Amino acid sequence: MIRILLLSCVMAVLGAGVAHGKECKGINFPEQAQVEGSNLTLNGLGLRQATMFKVNVYVAALYVAKPSNDPTAILGSGAPSELILQFVRNVGADDLRKAWDEGFAKASQKMPRSSCLP
Repeated sequence: MIRILLLSCVMAVLGAGVAHGKECKGINFPEQAQVEGSNLTLNGLGLRQATMFKVNVYVAALYVAKPSNDPTAILGSGAPSELILQFVRNVGADDLRKAWDEGFAKASQKMPRSSCLP
């Protein structure tokens, strides 16, 4: 389940492409970050919108050791990485939990069955 969530988040961030800028919806992110003693580069930014009214919920920033447009390469690298979610509206813990659960359910239904088997 965690892998499905991470893949969904990585794909959302990659939808914005490799980072050329450092700002999304007024939220600024540095080009570099340090995690576990490693220098990471901002790979991309993504905006999460909810409901049919496209309400802005959060901006996600993905920092990786080696920027890439390939989510499989990023998830399989084993190198340190960091995903930062900066909320742009107040979201209650129950609403957030419900949204994550729904996201897991949707993502797991879309996954090819063969990728879930050992």
